[in-house]
Amino acid sequence: MHRLIAVLLVALFVLPAGALAQDGQAVDASKMGVDLSRIKRELAQAQAEPSSDGDPLRLRFTVDVVGTAPRIDLLEGFSIDGPMPYGPPTHREFLDVVTPREYRTPVVPFFGLAMAAAQKLWQYNKKRQCEAEIEEYRRLVMQGVAMAAPRCNQ
Repeated sequence: MHRLIAVLLVALFVLPAGALAQDGQAVDASKMGVDLSRIKRELAQAQAEPSSDGDPLRLRFTVDVVGTAPRIDLLEGFSIDGPMPYGPPTHREFLDVVTPREYRTPVVPFFGLAMAAAQKLWQYNKKRQCEAEIEEYRRLVMQGVAMAAPRCNQ
């Protein structure tokens, strides 16, 4: 059973589509660049080794890589002498990264502008009220009415 599955897999993956043609032409394996004797030998060796779990459809492949691993320098480009030139991100930098531009606070301090405008409006109204009191005092004094002078100052 194992050999039948292995031969079918070899036939499906190794042989080109022209080799499976129904017209009965013989295919020369030496022209395909495939060494069938090596494949047969490897399949026979694989059949000799029983699988540990008993599942014939589970294929196991082992690849041996021989070579020297490249040296990995984890601190490449970093100076380990002295303090770090830059620490963790500040709260403002973190908020700039995680908050989309559309939802950030506006650059213009609207609350401060509103407070300044309210203060100017209050001073303007106070001045206008004082001027109205002084004008009323002048009018009454010119008519001969005795009264105390207004206490507002400009």
